[in-house]
Amino acid sequence: MHYTFNFKSILTSALLMLFISCNSNSKDKVKVQEITLQDIKQEEKNIEPPPPPPPKTEPPGVEMIPSDKKCFANDGLKYKTVITLFYSSNKIAGNVTSEELESGKKEISKFGGTMNGDKLTIKFEGTPPVIGAASEWTDKPWIIKINGGKETLHIIFNAKNYNTNKWQDTNYQFEVVDCK
Repeated sequence: MHYTFNFKSILTSALLMLFISCNSNSKDKVKVQEITLQDIKQEEKNIEPPPPPPPKTEPPGVEMIPSDKKCFANDGLKYKTVITLFYSSNKIAGNVTSEELESGKKEISKFGGTMNGDKLTIKFEGTPPVIGAASEWTDKPWIIKINGGKETLHIIFNAKNYNTNKWQDTNYQFEVVDCK
């Protein structure tokens, strides 16, 4: 029983010391001060105003050069290809639409280039569309020929000759059609 008394007295004195230590730190406690909107606005008076907005201007204009439009078409074995040309003096722009005849699936690719006489130097913006199962685009100039008052567009492709089973430069002719 002697141990019980010592244990009780130790426990009581430990609790008393804990209570005293918690209350003795009152001078270290943080005080909360209420801040009002007026206090904040008084401090803002020293801030510079924002700079004025930039003057309003019109966006840069785009010069519209009148151009002529022509369309040429070629119905191949598996694909119908339509080439739309917009040209003015020596500048050319346009697109090639390639449509698979069986499925109706279409690919459209844009191009730009220059014209010197009857020769057109073309550069595609990205990958050119499919022209045929065994035909590939080349970078050779396109040529517009007039025969009997009728214009045709001639483009050299790298195509497979099914008689010799070899690849060779092949001239494809595109006839003038109404642009839709």
